[in-house]
Amino acid sequence: MRILTLLVIIMGIMIVVGLFVVVFTIASRVIDKSSKGTITPWIIKENIAKNMEMDGFAADGGKLFIKLNSKNGVSYILVFDSETGKQIGKLEFEPQ
Repeated sequence: MRILTLLVIIMGIMIVVGLFVVVFTIASRVIDKSSKGTITPWIIKENIAKNMEMDGFAADGGKLFIKLNSKNGVSYILVFDSETGKQIGKLEFEPQ
């Protein structure tokens, strides 16, 4: 009978500790996600030629896409990382 009582006490302690771990994990993940919204803003200074004009932009999947057209028919799409503001790619389209 003593063994059964001891097992019940141990299992009760395990349930309480497990519940604490689950609540702590959920709370820490919620707090971590809410702190990501305080990322400092960034500024992009991209020098473009005088014959270039911005045709549009879009954001998708953590990336910012800016489309530039030139008067000679060449088009560019600049790709930036939306969290850091760094340019991560450049697509160039030439007319044929």
